[in-house]
Amino acid sequence: MEREKSMKSKLLDTIFFSEKRKDLLLFLADGPKSTAEIKEAFDFPWKSMIPQIKQLLKTGLLEKEGDMYRLSGMGPVVVANMKHLLGALELYEEDMDYWKNHDLSSLPSSLGARLGELGNCSFVPLKNEGILHQAGFLNEVLASSRVLFFASAFYSELPFIYSELTGRGIKTSIIISETVFKDMKEELFEDKNPMDLKNPVFGMLFEEYRKEAGRLLDRKNPDVFVYGGSRVPAAVLLTDKLLMVVLYGKPGVLPNRCLLSKEPGALKWGEELFIYYMKESRHISSCQTHSQVSTHEDPEPRRTDKTPPQEISGMQAFPGLHRS
Repeated sequence: MEREKSMKSKLLDTIFFSEKRKDLLLFLADGPKSTAEIKEAFDFPWKSMIPQIKQLLKTGLLEKEGDMYRLSGMGPVVVANMKHLLGALELYEEDMDYWKNHDLSSLPSSLGARLGELGNCSFVPLKNEGILHQAGFLNEVLASSRVLFFASAFYSELPFIYSELTGRGIKTSIIISETVFKDMKEELFEDKNPMDLKNPVFGMLFEEYRKEAGRLLDRKNPDVFVYGGSRVPAAVLLTDKLLMVVLYGKPGVLPNRCLLSKEPGALKWGEELFIYYMKESRHISSCQTHSQVSTHEDPEPRRTDKTPPQEISGMQAFPGLHRS
């Protein structure tokens, strides 16, 4: 047993106790490299690299053929996991207070373990004007070719943003939690006459909200699904250009910042997250009766394409997403 621990310790020391060895392994992850390419990539004397290369050759993680060096044996597997670990550590070190005060258990464990794939993230303060207006990136959202949105918290701007996106011909898919669905439905069908409100402007705004919410929650709407699971983030927004994640704070801590990333790895991670939620969601048509929305004027959702709603279901609602 002691011998096994000693061997494991030696391998970890070989990989992480030398920046040169670690960086060389990561450099070779892209493919075999010649001596000249390694010399050019690293800004230190070649003589200092020779002992490090010999050590890696001895472990079997590296092999040499002629003038070329490449990962061998378990080398590619080890380096792939090194990338995940180093990415996670860098993400954590970037803002330790954020990670200590937010609930990571709201994410699927398989994806939570791969948070390092988010790469270079911004921690954007949340403001009161609405989640989709954060940091002035609404224009970026409106310039996208697709928008995927998941919400387990109530966002009053959602019906209006959905109307704007579909009016622009942007492919949009929305998943809301059971709680959000029930809250929106209660507001939609609450018996409030605008004429009884003291402020006529508020009355008009309220009626406009009910009208847009009616379009969003229409059972014929092919773009909306309801998620019945628990332990979810407050919101996730994915476009073809950015990923935004809003995590709930730990008990007693309100969420005051969101994660924003435009890295390719983050976009792929976000797609897998939506696929996960989609598998556990059902179309809105199975959550209510048609009569519940038929009382609203012009309830049909605006769409620029003519695809019949019944032909869009399951993963087809997510443009560009495919099950692995």
